Amino acid sequence: MFDFQDEIDWNHPQIETTYLGKPLILKDIYRYEGPITLQYLPYGGIQAVFHYHLIIHTKSGFIACDQVIYNGVLLSSEEFIRKYPHLVNHILPS
Repeated sequence: MFDFQDEIDWNHPQIETTYLGKPLILKDIYRYEGPITLQYLPYGGIQAVFHYHLIIHTKSGFIACDQVIYNGVLLSSEEFIRKYPHLVNHILPS
């Protein structure tokens, strides 16, 4: 499981964590440089979901991804966000 307090290895742009107790893999992550909400969240916090970007606070800054594998199922970020609309402010475990 990835520790959000560590720097991201950009040579292996994938993060493994859990959501609601089930495996969550963030695939093809990239640095996010767009709007975010103003509240402070610790590392691992889902800061926003603007335009179906899953935006997460990490030691390396804000990141986003275009696809996830949740509980063994490949989903686009948009599909994941639509299926789980209350993601903002949730803290992903390290």
